[in-house]
Amino acid sequence: MNIEEFRYTLAPENLEGTPREIRLGRRDLSRLLVVDRTSGALTHSTVFDLPKWLAPGDVLVLNNSKRIPGVLKGFTAVGGQVELRFVDLDSDNTGLCRIFPMHDVRPGERIELRRGGSVEVLATELTKYKLARVRPENDSLRELLKSQGIPILGFFYEGIWTAEHLNPYFATEEGSVESPLAGLHFTPELVESLKQHGVHVCFVTLHSVGSWLPFLESKVEEHEMWAESFCVPKETVNVVLNARKHGNKVVACGSTSLRALESAVGDDGQLTATSGRSKLYITPGYKFHVVDAYFTNFHQYQNSLIVLDAAFAGMENAMHTYREASSLHYSFYEFGDAVLYL
Repeated sequence: MNIEEFRYTLAPENLEGTPREIRLGRRDLSRLLVVDRTSGALTHSTVFDLPKWLAPGDVLVLNNSKRIPGVLKGFTAVGGQVELRFVDLDSDNTGLCRIFPMHDVRPGERIELRRGGSVEVLATELTKYKLARVRPENDSLRELLKSQGIPILGFFYEGIWTAEHLNPYFATEEGSVESPLAGLHFTPELVESLKQHGVHVCFVTLHSVGSWLPFLESKVEEHEMWAESFCVPKETVNVVLNARKHGNKVVACGSTSLRALESAVGDDGQLTATSGRSKLYITPGYKFHVVDAYFTNFHQYQNSLIVLDAAFAGMENAMHTYREASSLHYSFYEFGDAVLYL
């Protein structure tokens, strides 16, 4: 399967660069396109009306990972400006990043950060993405990112937004360098409405790292996911298994929640409490073991997330949904509208 099969036309006005709470007044007022996977029928709704699409006893699974800034800016020894865009943070206080422009930096060099401190470049040209491994000289890398880092955002985002704008309100577990995007649609009022409707709400953790890296392969099957740490706790497993026992749906909020749940399935096909690192890459033909419905954003075409959409909804359904959403001026990407595959 070629990645070009996932291409769709998107006008500039479909790109939304302002957080929903600023643009709409509330996060849960986004448009919601509901897709019946069996018939292919599309229904237009709003995120705030999500409870009417779920049944009492259904389970909504949210990712409680909290985003930290993923970009540091500094200067090389000869004064050149560079940007360190992190892909992963390791337990030994090193991190993997892309350095722009890469040709200015060599192993052994030090980069002086704009607001104090420095990092040493330990290695370059790592992986097919030509990443660098760096280590702070006297500081914690995570603390440097939190104190002077800026968020990883696309070129079309307007302004510099705070952590409050870039994290779901329920995010508690620090570790992502990109937001679990689908969770940004939710408000305390919406979650309370879901609970009043009888929907069970529970949590997993998957720290999103490296998902901003583009496909470098033309063949979808040749792509490889970045390893991401995740945890599916026993409490969530119990709620999910009970719902499935009684014939209710398990609804994953976002690709990270979906991949965490599916990564916690053992060789026997059963969901178990699990923590570790996942490189699960879901492509068309994958057999889903846990997730029955999927709430997510509209994604870029050259990305593993749209491939996951096609795996869950079917290629024809997914691409028809994207074409319709584009033609009807739905907003795409991080601050855009949502889709619910049922």
